[in-house]
Amino acid sequence: MAGPIFVVIASVSMFFVAKFSMTDLVTDDYYKDGKHIDIQLHRDEEASKRRIQAQVLISPDMNAAKVFVSGDFDRKQPLKLLLMHPARKVDDQTVTLKAVSPEGAAKAEYDAVFKPLPNANHWYVRLEDGTGVWRVENKWLVSQGNAVSLTPPDKLFNGAASSAK
Repeated sequence: MAGPIFVVIASVSMFFVAKFSMTDLVTDDYYKDGKHIDIQLHRDEEASKRRIQAQVLISPDMNAAKVFVSGDFDRKQPLKLLLMHPARKVDDQTVTLKAVSPEGAAKAEYDAVFKPLPNANHWYVRLEDGTGVWRVENKWLVSQGNAVSLTPPDKLFNGAASSAK
């Protein structure tokens, strides 16, 4: 009798472990996510048209960053830096950048302060304007240093233009 009772207790405990440690790796609504793909590609294309590029320098403590941005964008609009963990959405952070460069500088300089990032092999880093018109992003490999360049995916749009001809 002890064997079946042990199995029932283990099954119930595993049910609660699974229920309270669910992962958010899989989306619940594929249709809704699919509808937004075109909108997101439009933001990448807009960044490419504006020639927006950014350099993000993350502090060794991984709790602050300097961001240098160039291109044709409204410097009066707030910019957001998104740091996205590759597997755990709970570790994602969105930071509104604080402008520190003088008016008329060639590259706009911003400061970002955030909670220390947990250890990961890589992060996804995105810079976007506050109105959602453009974005630049890239994968940051932590082992390759604390700097990441963010550029629009020109190859995607050049390939689409050449296949349309």
